[in-house]
Amino acid sequence: MASVTATQVPDKLPGSTFVEHKLHRAWKKERHFQHTRGLCYFVLWALAMVLLDLLVDFLFRVPGYWRMALLAVNGGALVWVLYHHWFRYLRHYDPVRTALQVEGRHPELQSLLVSFVQFREGPRVGAHVSPSLLNALRRQTIEYTQPIDFREIVNYRELKRIFLLSIAVVAFFGAVSVNWSEHLRVLFYRMLNPEARLGYPTATRIVDITGNATVQQGKKVGLVVRAVGLLPREGTLYVRPEAGAWEQTPFPKTHEDAYGYDFQEVYQTFHYRVRLGDAYSDEYTVQVVPPPRIVETRVHLTYPAYTGTRPRTLDILNLEVPEGTKLRWELRCDQPLASAAMLREEAAPTTMTLTVSGLVATTEAVATESFDYSFDWKEKHYGYEYKDEVRYFVQVIPDSAPQVEILRPLEDEKATVRKTLTITYQARDDYGLAEAWIVYSLNDGDEQKVPLGALKGRVVDSQEAPWVLKKTIPNLKEGDVVTYAIEVADNHTGEGGAFKSRSQGRRIYLVSIEEYLRYLAERRRKLVADIRTMHQQEHEAADKVGEIEFTKPE
Repeated sequence: MASVTATQVPDKLPGSTFVEHKLHRAWKKERHFQHTRGLCYFVLWALAMVLLDLLVDFLFRVPGYWRMALLAVNGGALVWVLYHHWFRYLRHYDPVRTALQVEGRHPELQSLLVSFVQFREGPRVGAHVSPSLLNALRRQTIEYTQPIDFREIVNYRELKRIFLLSIAVVAFFGAVSVNWSEHLRVLFYRMLNPEARLGYPTATRIVDITGNATVQQGKKVGLVVRAVGLLPREGTLYVRPEAGAWEQTPFPKTHEDAYGYDFQEVYQTFHYRVRLGDAYSDEYTVQVVPPPRIVETRVHLTYPAYTGTRPRTLDILNLEVPEGTKLRWELRCDQPLASAAMLREEAAPTTMTLTVSGLVATTEAVATESFDYSFDWKEKHYGYEYKDEVRYFVQVIPDSAPQVEILRPLEDEKATVRKTLTITYQARDDYGLAEAWIVYSLNDGDEQKVPLGALKGRVVDSQEAPWVLKKTIPNLKEGDVVTYAIEVADNHTGEGGAFKSRSQGRRIYLVSIEEYLRYLAERRRKLVADIRTMHQQEHEAADKVGEIEFTKPE
């Protein structure tokens, strides 16, 4: 057989159009099969998801953001179905692939159809193929494939199961659409509108509910629901604290068409919803408004001048201050105030001054006596009033009178009218001494004072005060009795002025010179006797110590 080049062979073998037409019809039937199967899967999943969304939303009243999440999940699942069961099976027309599918069902062709398709355009450039051989291949292919229906590569019976299931789901969905058309309308509205609060039609219908509420902390709040339709004997109240899980409690019937439940005291915000028969309410919130809380404390203390203490600022409310201290409270709260007051026992409330923002309350007082106090708050947003249960105190330390003591003379004594008496004394005060005097009286007469001058500091130790009796009391004579003491004053500047104190009193008996000398001699003898007695007791003690035998421990 003579060979020819590709340029000598026609562009397409005669009769190839007939075979290719059959292949193209087989491919179209296959594509129609894939479209039908994909559509069945898509309808099945789409309707199943709608019914599942209806069930979930009807039972649990899914909030808006969860409905959007559910809608996104539905969209993702349908995209997966479109690809996994539909689009990935769609292929462009490929006669070789289709021929292989035909020969898969008719192995007796023995690759005859595939060879025909591969050479339907003639031999490849450079190939040496006999035209007569190609004509023989054409005739043989047409002869063998003429009675074969290429569309047999697709068997619609494979769709039977999915098709019947889809028909069943469509029928069920149609029944639901007829009987619960309003439910589906509400579902689509709620799914496409996150803010939707429209409820599903039920045999029991809630027509009125307390809804969102605001309540003062520690007060009573009541939840009331009115309903119509088929009313149960008792409903269910679901309650969830802000940081807790849902809990349920019976929701009793209070009237013919009303249900209610009272919380006697509430201390934290909670959410609630109600179920009456087949009716569910939306979720509502009872917002509990807590009392204002002090978040910053500043108490400015201005001490009385007599204390010599510089002003200071403390961050505590229980205080201990000297008498007469001026206090200024600056309290910052965690929420704006409409008014504030300081409450003291047996005293009228003191209104506190508020800043423009209402966050800072101030007041002043002078501590003249100890007192307990608390605060009364009125928050600004809702106007709720709160009385602070915590009581604070201001402990006032009164200024004590100074102390003074005469160190010498130790006792009453005798003297002549020319006596110069040196009085040694000591004094102390808790904040500071100011002045001292000699206070005396002649023969228990009126008291007189001799200034000793100003004092400084809190302690005066062993201060000497010379006192010339004749100079102070010109008409002093023998037989007179002078009673004297030391008086000191502190630097207190409050009500009543300085505090004063006196030492123990002493007496001076004025005698003649002869009697005074006898007095001195008698005192000398007494001192000598005392010294001898002490000396003798010392010797006796030394002798007894010498008699003690010291033994070493074995």
